[in-house]
Amino acid sequence: MDLSPELRIETLEQEGGRIVDLATPANLDNPVPSCPDWTMRDLVSHLARIYGWAGTIVEGQLQERPDRDALPARPEEMSVVDWLSDRLDFLLGALRRTPRTVPIWNFTGTPAPAGWWIRRQANETIIHRVDAELAAHAAVTDVEPPVAADVVDELFELFGFEATDLEGFDHAADLWIHLHATDGEGAEWTIDTGARRFSRAHMKGDVALRGPSFSLARWLTGRASIGTLEAFGDTAAADAWRASIEF
Repeated sequence: MDLSPELRIETLEQEGGRIVDLATPANLDNPVPSCPDWTMRDLVSHLARIYGWAGTIVEGQLQERPDRDALPARPEEMSVVDWLSDRLDFLLGALRRTPRTVPIWNFTGTPAPAGWWIRRQANETIIHRVDAELAAHAAVTDVEPPVAADVVDELFELFGFEATDLEGFDHAADLWIHLHATDGEGAEWTIDTGARRFSRAHMKGDVALRGPSFSLARWLTGRASIGTLEAFGDTAAADAWRASIEF
C-alpha cells in the first residue's frame, strides 16, 4: 500500500501514545496474552529499547548495526513508562529530521532509505499496541483499512516471501492460503506456504480466510484466533502454518 511517510509517522505517534496511556502503574505486572512470559512492564521496556535503538540508527544515519550496550540506559529516577515516552519522542524527532532518501542500515542486510524505518516502527507499534490493550483488558481498537493492509504487505516482505503472480506454479505441491480483506478494494493475498511466495491477487487456495484487513493482520501476527475470520477449508493447517512463521 502506498502510504505517505507523514501518515506513517502520525500513526506511530498515535499508536505509541496509546501504549503509554495504557501502561499504568496498576497493570505493569499484568501478563500479555499474545506474548507468552511477558508482562506489560516487559512490553514497555522492549519498546523503549527498540525506539532508542531505531532512533539512534536514523539520527546518526548509520551504515552498520550499532552496539545496543552503548545505547543510553533508563535513568534510575525515571519510570519505565516515562522512559518509553521519552524514547518515543526521540524516535519521532529522528524520523522527522532525517531526509527521506538517505540510505540507512537496517536488519535485512541491505541499506534502505529512511522511510524503511518509518514504516517498520509504525507497523511494529500497531501490533504492540494490540498487545498492550490485551494486557490492560481494554477493547482492541481498529486501524484504517489501508494502514492494516500495509501491515500485512510488510510482513511478507520483511520475512522474505517472494512477490510473484503465482501463475504456472504447482498448486498441488503445497498448502495455499487465500486472504481476502472485506474492507479494502484489491486487498487480497494468496500464499504459497511451501515455497514462501505470495501474490496480491484473487486466486483459489486450499484455505480461504475473509475479514477486515486488521483482523487478517492480527491473525497473521498471532494476535487473534482464526475464529474471528470467515474461514473455508483446512483451518487447522492454516493455523499450523501461521504458528510456524516467526512474524
